[in-house]
This record gives sequence, structure tokens and C-alpha cells, in this order.
Amino acid sequence: MSPNVEAPESTAALPANRPLHVRRRLAWLLAGIICYAISLLLSRLPGVAEVAYGTTLGPALSRWISLLTGMVPFALSELFVLAVIARQVIGGAIALIDIRTGRRAWRNAAKAGALRIGQDVGILIALFYILWGFNYARAPLHERLDWPQLSDLTIDELVGLSTQLVAAANSAYLELHGVEDLGESTQRTVSPRVLQHALVGGWKQARRELGLPEIGGKYGRAKTPFLTAWYEWTGTAGFYFPYTAEANLRAGIPAVDQPQMLSHELAHQRGVARESEANFWGYLAAANSPEPLARYSAFVFAQRQLLAILMRQDRQMAVAVARDRLPGVQRDIDDSRRYWTGFRGRGTELGSAVNNAYLHTNRVEGGVRNYSMVSMLLVAYARARGGRIGSEEMD
Repeated sequence: MSPNVEAPESTAALPANRPLHVRRRLAWLLAGIICYAISLLLSRLPGVAEVAYGTTLGPALSRWISLLTGMVPFALSELFVLAVIARQVIGGAIALIDIRTGRRAWRNAAKAGALRIGQDVGILIALFYILWGFNYARAPLHERLDWPQLSDLTIDELVGLSTQLVAAANSAYLELHGVEDLGESTQRTVSPRVLQHALVGGWKQARRELGLPEIGGKYGRAKTPFLTAWYEWTGTAGFYFPYTAEANLRAGIPAVDQPQMLSHELAHQRGVARESEANFWGYLAAANSPEPLARYSAFVFAQRQLLAILMRQDRQMAVAVARDRLPGVQRDIDDSRRYWTGFRGRGTELGSAVNNAYLHTNRVEGGVRNYSMVSMLLVAYARARGGRIGSEEMD
């Protein structure tokens, strides 16, 4: 080497190089892996999961967190996600600037960035399972209620139950409007707070009816997220966010669908993990609610689920049952169908694919198809009640 050329400065001496904290960051990643492994173990011990988490620690955590976040009138879930993304983007941007200005070695930036991401992923996974995700390890609802798992749905049974639900929806529509056809779509006539209170009352009534222990205590309010356009593009109607224990339902959803969908998210908030069971509890809570709009929403939802199956088996009979709907009920259903069809596209395909991967990761049977498996629970519920599927008030 020429004596007139200085040796390059050691990369360890660059002023912006960051300490890697390898052990600490890998420990957080390992914590996430361990929590996921525990969830796999608990899924083989559903009785332990029920006692140690499902009816004790899980509800306590979600209840107290939801009460804290419920003090804020807007959805904190979006701010949480944006903060997580911003942390990575800002960290990456600072690293690139340091590399370009020669203040930091690219190897140091790459290693630090990878370790930071691994650490954050581990923390998020660990928190997910501790705060709510261990609910996936609980036994399915039909096993806890000692209902047989159904594989046989006869046409006569589907016709009978669908007919009951059509009549129940007609009755609820008349209670709401006093006429067979309002001439326009049904609108929500109560505040979100009143509707949520009514659904919680229905939830308690349904648990008493099924002989399940009451999960006591008050929960925080449901939220309407800001980014409605994003949720419309991805086909997301609502979601439960375990990190803030918030039940979220997007704006603009037809009134005929709102109560049952909100009830679905409130069920998640109360520890119901599987989508079919959240749909079922959404139906039960709404059907047993003192609010007519909630009952109407429940009966419309359930009849559409069962008639969809009947349509595949006997289209003529399904059409005959649906023909008994009041004109106003049929208008609401047609408007709802047009609303949801209008959002189908690449965004909804992406949203469905992500949700499907998430559900399969947590061992939810069928992935996104699990939503429609609510039909089996509805029929099992009716069989347990001697063929009756309506609310206690209806019966």
C-alpha cells in the first residue's frame, strides 16, 4: 500500500452504526414462536384452554383493555397499525440516508433492520395470543354444548327452518314499519350505543338459554374506523382488533345487515374465535335482542344462509319459500345484495386471501369458508330446540 494513501476507516467506527442487541431482539422473536407453539399445544388440550384462558384470563384482558380504549371515541386500531408501519418505514429511511452519506455500513443497517423486524413480529405474535389468540384452542361450540356435528341437512328440514325465518323477518319488519312495504330501504332508527346495548342484552339471554356461564362485566364501545374506502376495497365489513380490544364495523353498511354484523364483532370481543361461531352468536344475540331492527337483521341473515343451501339442492323450493317475503323485506335483501356485489374486485380477492391465510394459520376449518358453516350451527340449534329456530320471544 502506498504510504500516501490512508487506510479505510473500520466499519465499526462509523458514527451512525447501531448496536445490534442480537440476544434481546431474538428473545422477543422467540417469545412469539413460543406463544404460537403454546396455542398448538392447547388446541390438543381444549379443556385446559377453556378453564385457563377462555373463561378466565382471556375475557378479563379483553374487557379491561376495551374499557380503556373505549374512552376514546375513535378507532385506535388504525393508529396502532399506522404506528407499526411508520416505525419500520422511518427506521428504513434513516438507515438509507446514513448509508448514502457514508455514516453507516450497509451490513450494519441490514442486520439491524432484520433484527428489528424480527423483534417486532415476535412481540406482535406474542401479544396476539396472550390478549386473545389462545381462544382458537378452545373446543368448538357444538362440542361444548354436546351437539352432534352435522353432516345431513334434508330438504324438508331446510324448508321448514327457512319458512320459520321468513315469517319471523316479516313479523319484525311489520313491527319496525307498521306496513308491508315502506317504499324505501330500512334505515337504522337507533343510535349505535343503543343498538350495542340491545345486542349485549341479547347475548346474555342467549347464553342463559344455552346454559353457558355468563361472562360478566362491561366492555368498551364498538368503533367506526376512518378508512372506510380501504375496507370497502378489501371487502372488509368489520373486524375485531385484539391489541386494542375494539370491535370495528365500517360505515355505510345497509341497516338490514348492520346489527347482525356488529353482533358478530362483539362476539369476537367476548372471546369467540371461529368465524362460523361468531356468525352464530351474532344471530343469537340479535335474535334475542329487545330491539326490533336487531331481530329483523338476525332473521334476514339466517334465512339467507339456509336458503343458499336449499337453492343448491332444490332451487324451485327455495324460490317458493322466498316468495313469502313481504315486499319491503325483499327490497332490503335486494338492496343489500347490490351493495355487497358492488365491492367485488381485486381488492376483495386480496382481502379474502389474507384472511384465508390467517384463519388457516390458526387452524380454523375451511379458512374463509368457515363463515358459511354457520348453517350447521343454526340447524343443530334448531334440532336441540325441537325444530324451533326463532328467538324466545318469537316462540
